[in-house]
Amino acid sequence: MQLYTSIGTIHGEQHHDYEVFKGIPYAQPPIGTLRFKHARLMPAWPNDFQATSFGPVPIQPPNSLESFFATQDQHFPQSEDCLTLNIWRPTKPTYQPLPVIVFIYGGSFVNGHSAQALYHPHEIVKRESVIVVTINYRLGALGFLDWSAINSEWDANNGLSDQICALQWVRENIAHFGGDPNHLTLMGQSAGAMSVAALLRMPKVRPWIKNAVMLSGVLHLESPQVAQDKADAFAALKAQHYPKTPWHELDAETILTLMAKHQMQYGPSKGLELLYQPVATDDIEPDYQNIDVPVFLSLTTAEGDIYIKNEQKKLAPRQFQRVLERLGGPIPPLEDIATAQQQRDLITNCHFKAPFRQLYQALSAVTPTWQATFNWSRNDHPDYSSAYHILDMIFWMGRLDILEAHGLKLTERETELRERMIRDLCHFAKHSALDGDRFYE
Repeated sequence: MQLYTSIGTIHGEQHHDYEVFKGIPYAQPPIGTLRFKHARLMPAWPNDFQATSFGPVPIQPPNSLESFFATQDQHFPQSEDCLTLNIWRPTKPTYQPLPVIVFIYGGSFVNGHSAQALYHPHEIVKRESVIVVTINYRLGALGFLDWSAINSEWDANNGLSDQICALQWVRENIAHFGGDPNHLTLMGQSAGAMSVAALLRMPKVRPWIKNAVMLSGVLHLESPQVAQDKADAFAALKAQHYPKTPWHELDAETILTLMAKHQMQYGPSKGLELLYQPVATDDIEPDYQNIDVPVFLSLTTAEGDIYIKNEQKKLAPRQFQRVLERLGGPIPPLEDIATAQQQRDLITNCHFKAPFRQLYQALSAVTPTWQATFNWSRNDHPDYSSAYHILDMIFWMGRLDILEAHGLKLTERETELRERMIRDLCHFAKHSALDGDRFYE
């Protein structure tokens, strides 16, 4: 399938009831002199571009959840030259520009990519007159270490800058694909939701966003001092293990090795403690007081269950206390966090539900805000016995085939819930409102 535009031709994939353009570069490759710096918009449209395969995924460590939330094992090449996006749209012709949903994946700011099966939104665009854009952004130290603390010519929040650059590209180019550049809904899950919150708090970016959807993630900006300490620790590890290699000559595998050594200084945290995350800077407002964008918030009823799967996977209680202390929360006595279920419940209640309530209160005081709770589970299948973190994404994206791949026999309940959640998401994206809060089960 070819798309002819005034600035060039692009080739995509045509399916029975949707079309997709994959792996479109939106920024200059963040390599060489741009390696530790903010993204820069791709200066020209890639004319006669074959947008038929996903671009390389960002540099990241292995992630067992990726194959769990998939229909089959797939391995994608990694590269620092990863700043691409994918455009999914309906095949049926439209006579008006379509609303656009831009989705940002989660993964604790160290994992995730837009080629991941869970994030293929074809089931959305098959059902609704919307365009969905999925993006890659830099992760781990490359994306979220404060490089400006190591070299004043380098930058902090490079991963956020990638997201901003992708939004800018969409604003400038989505009309060629039938999208409305003035009708962008920014949607993210977990670390992606935290990214959405950070972008909403940036006066430069906020006018670009018509609606915001934040699923299971509440932003806590890293303080400049903690960011400086982490950058110092990373630099010390580099000096210890690779003293003669200039920063620019460290290959990707070496960066991952340094990240692993950096993580070891903190000990295991099950992804609760974000070693790399957005840093408080002058261009991010300190709170939500100036937000004027309609917001849809959601969380699951048992978020913490995915972090501590069983007694063998729980954290040592003293290590759990150390993690909670660094997160700034209350420190429970050891006997209250001795079992896997105690740890799960504490994560759900203190790490998700309490911050979620605070976020809802802050946003609803200044802008129209709706909230949803996801409570689907199936006691007849060991993989789906509670509504844990990420499980709702299967329904938001409509990917019930992932449940089937795990041997779950679908019922009307699942198919109706998928239709309802996709319908609500797209109604919000189109109309900037819902007729009340939602409970999905």
